[in-house]
Amino acid sequence: MLKRLLAFVVAGTLICGGLPSYASARTIQTTVDKLNVRTGPSLTSSVTTTLPLGTSYTVEKQQGDWLQIRLPSNQIGWVAGWLVKETASTTAPAKPAGSAGTVTQKPPVSGQAGTAIQLHVTVNVYAAPNASQAPIGQISEGDQVTVQSSSNGWSQIMYDGMAAWIQPGVAAQSGNPTTPDTSTNPTAPNPPASLGTIKVNAPAVNLRSMPTTDSDLLTTMSLGTVLTVLGADGDWYQVQTPDGKTGWVANWLVTKPERTVPSTPPTHSPTAKTVTVLGSDTNIRTGPGTNTAILTRVQTGDKLTLVASSGDWYQIKLANGQIGYIASWLVTTDDQPDNSTPIVVKGDELHGKIIVVDPGHGGTDSGATGTSYSTLEKTINLQVALKLRNKLEASGATVIMTRSDDRALTLQQRVDVAITNKANLFVSIHHNTHPNTQTNGSIVFYYNQTTSGKLASIVQNELVLATNYANLQSRFGDYYVLRENPVISILAEVGFLTNPQEELAVRSDSQQDAAAQGLYTGIVKYFASIR
Repeated sequence: MLKRLLAFVVAGTLICGGLPSYASARTIQTTVDKLNVRTGPSLTSSVTTTLPLGTSYTVEKQQGDWLQIRLPSNQIGWVAGWLVKETASTTAPAKPAGSAGTVTQKPPVSGQAGTAIQLHVTVNVYAAPNASQAPIGQISEGDQVTVQSSSNGWSQIMYDGMAAWIQPGVAAQSGNPTTPDTSTNPTAPNPPASLGTIKVNAPAVNLRSMPTTDSDLLTTMSLGTVLTVLGADGDWYQVQTPDGKTGWVANWLVTKPERTVPSTPPTHSPTAKTVTVLGSDTNIRTGPGTNTAILTRVQTGDKLTLVASSGDWYQIKLANGQIGYIASWLVTTDDQPDNSTPIVVKGDELHGKIIVVDPGHGGTDSGATGTSYSTLEKTINLQVALKLRNKLEASGATVIMTRSDDRALTLQQRVDVAITNKANLFVSIHHNTHPNTQTNGSIVFYYNQTTSGKLASIVQNELVLATNYANLQSRFGDYYVLRENPVISILAEVGFLTNPQEELAVRSDSQQDAAAQGLYTGIVKYFASIR
């Protein structure tokens, strides 16, 4: 979801009917390293230079989500507004007259956003602030991390290029961090109880990471959006959006809480009464989106009572009476023929499709090196990529490789291949590492959930089905080849080279073919799902 800049400017405009005044010139600070400066306000505009993380620049003007800035050389260029933040040199607009109370910031448990903290215990790292989920890794005692935001005992950090969460004061338990014990508690705790619902009463209202106007902007919500209230702090509500995001909204931009409006109204009531699960360890989530919390997991052949549908998701009832959501492409409904699936693959899905396959690293950039067998990541990335190319081409796709031999490419050159060839999809193939040798499994990353989240979810499911690797779930990743890419794009981390068993597996020809098959099947099912 593209971040919107200058949240308080929008809010001031909506309430007061005009733009707020600023005490000084607008300045922004980069929030990623090697941020592209372009000749125009578009991802297809030429890159003139890149900017390092944490540097500040003066804003000349704004066009949509893009900002024109002035560089120290006095040159003018454009940067993406969702990759920068407003600095303190701009004065925030006043709170509208007549609103009760004062805006108070909920103090973070583990340090202010943007500051480094030192860990006093080894902690688990999670993809979401939910300790019932499987950790994706660990950070050792004594290490320093930079806090992006903090709330309710959790701190958001950047971990291996992606947003992740830790509890700084909670020591990790010994054992495999990626395999939680589900023998006595197979399901996650129930989601927080709702305190009612509210509606956004102005266009382009901002959802923030903390109850303050200078905290991180998570997304922008349209007029009439129904939000579930989870808590309150001063003049702010903690809410959950229809797609499962949790954050804070100013109470003067929403209606008063109501307890009669459903938090996620179904779009229609399907005629089918049950659905049958197609794959093992399929996630049941608390909301209709891959970024919502996992409630439990179900197995192949399980039948679930169908309550309603919401977009590409089914609201279902479990045997214990709990309500959850499951992706429609992972089940078949009982009104379909026994041999059908919700994604009907006809065999011509890839005809006319242009797919860029990107084997990560290459040349002087070897990527990671396996700790047990000295496997070079660049080599197995290419081996899997070539197998994937053969499968895609055999089904009618035009496949363009960013490299088909051992050569080095810049990240921008990889993205340019997709842009220049007007590709339908971009698939980058990598293998992972982690300091904890027990960490294992597959992850498929996306940057823009709106355009690429569904692809990542389908490919994730097929990849783990084909390889039998642990399912670490598809998720957001702030990688250059995804972030700077206007094409629908994913980055697959097939397995971990730091896990001895998995390193041995990913070296084998049969497992490489299985990985390519999983990626291929996921791509085919994605195109079938969007016919």
